[in-house]
Amino acid sequence: MSMAFYYFKNDEWDRLIPSCRPLNNSNEMRMLSYYLSELDIESSENMLDNLRNNILDISSETWQVVIDGENVTICSIYDEKNNDFKATVKKGVFEKLIVAWVDFLRQDYSLEIKIDL
Repeated sequence: MSMAFYYFKNDEWDRLIPSCRPLNNSNEMRMLSYYLSELDIESSENMLDNLRNNILDISSETWQVVIDGENVTICSIYDEKNNDFKATVKKGVFEKLIVAWVDFLRQDYSLEIKIDL
């Protein structure tokens, strides 16, 4: 499982936007990339703190996140029954990606970072 973090220029807003994309075609990485792309630095840090302190509410405005023991399930709040928008990963993988995303958001805008799990 691999993910690339990068910035793209939004001409309409005239600013760089952080984003990520899976480097393989797995549904899990695709769902995680959607989830992470919506998180700014403050919400990413809050979610990481909540995760580390076993506070289980780390959903976003669009994505529901359910922690069940060592598994984390992400699904679309708007289409919960659609398995195309649902994925389960190990809690350790999920945490590593959030840590990497926070680190990426703190970096220079010109960098692209690849994460291999």
